[in-house]
Amino acid sequence: MRILPMRIVMVWLAMTCLTASPVLAECRVPELLPGAISHLSTPELVDTGHYLRAEKALEAPQTPRDQWLLSKTKAALGKLDEAITLAEAALTAEPNNAAYHVQVAAVSGRLAEKANFLKKLGYVRRAKQELDAAAALDTKNTEAQWGLMMYFFAAPPLVGGDKAKALQIGEQLATEVPDLGRYYQGRLAAELKELDKAEAFYKQSVGENPLLFDTISALAMHYMRAKADQPRAERWACQAVHSDPVRGEAWALLARAYTMCGCWDKALDVAQKAEAADPDNLAPWFALGEAALERGEQTEPAVDWLKKYLSRPIEGNQPAEALARVHLAGLLAKSGKLSAAIPELQAAIELDSSLDTAKAELKKLTAELKKTELKKNGEPQPK
Repeated sequence: MRILPMRIVMVWLAMTCLTASPVLAECRVPELLPGAISHLSTPELVDTGHYLRAEKALEAPQTPRDQWLLSKTKAALGKLDEAITLAEAALTAEPNNAAYHVQVAAVSGRLAEKANFLKKLGYVRRAKQELDAAAALDTKNTEAQWGLMMYFFAAPPLVGGDKAKALQIGEQLATEVPDLGRYYQGRLAAELKELDKAEAFYKQSVGENPLLFDTISALAMHYMRAKADQPRAERWACQAVHSDPVRGEAWALLARAYTMCGCWDKALDVAQKAEAADPDNLAPWFALGEAALERGEQTEPAVDWLKKYLSRPIEGNQPAEALARVHLAGLLAKSGKLSAAIPELQAAIELDSSLDTAKAELKKLTAELKKTELKKNGEPQPK
């Protein structure tokens, strides 16, 4: 959640973008110098989402802090068993470090998502225990407070869930740390499907801190998904790129914003620039492929965009391989390539057995392919 130091010119760009008309004539993206990411420290790599590089840098953790950073990295990459082991090792070494309690809680929460009922209860209780410990050690730890907010929001009453308590914590946070507090309130409002409130909270947050990337990206997504508005989506996606130019997900937002107006050449240019700057994070190519599928446009080249996304290890906290393969199958099916779509769905389901929609689509496409082959061979078709 830490905001990296930025040059004064970057602050000026951000403020200019904020005070300008919501309709941008053009987003002037910053030019990244070759090797810009290589100059980031290991903590900065983690903070800005360069988890594949951070994993290599932290291959042999020497200190509890290294273990904590590597735990965050492993969790982002979906390696939860390794993440919990590292988080617990850091906490054992320094039991009075609130951040380490928060990390154990965060990984426990992730593990609970895919556990059976009994294990889920255990993980949920562990998460609450560690969040309480973190808050007791450091009452101003915003990540601990956010974790408690989401715990009270999501947990059933049986294990202490209380939505009113979640709202109360959010208001307290907003008083103590206005930029992050309003952002967290916006996140909670979005979870509650109170979209107008979410938008208002995000705007209050960015008013407090025009360079807070999490809020800026949340506003961009809000105008892409919750309240489709292409000019505003582009405005905030452009702001995201300027607030953190080395962050791949910022470029993915801008690429996606351009697809909303059918500006595919601009979207492709953004994806190419992002890949040149950071070959590890191909999220902009996923954004283009997903948009093409949803809009029913550019379906042929979109197959190559998603294949490009799948051609390298996927960066942490980016769309999962299973989802990319489901989208790829959808594009192939739209082009009538059922025999190519079916293996992609099979691979997706093997990666994530919870994809019930993909299972239904696989059944449907298999039946369609069989029917097509019977017709081609002149054989009787099943009724």
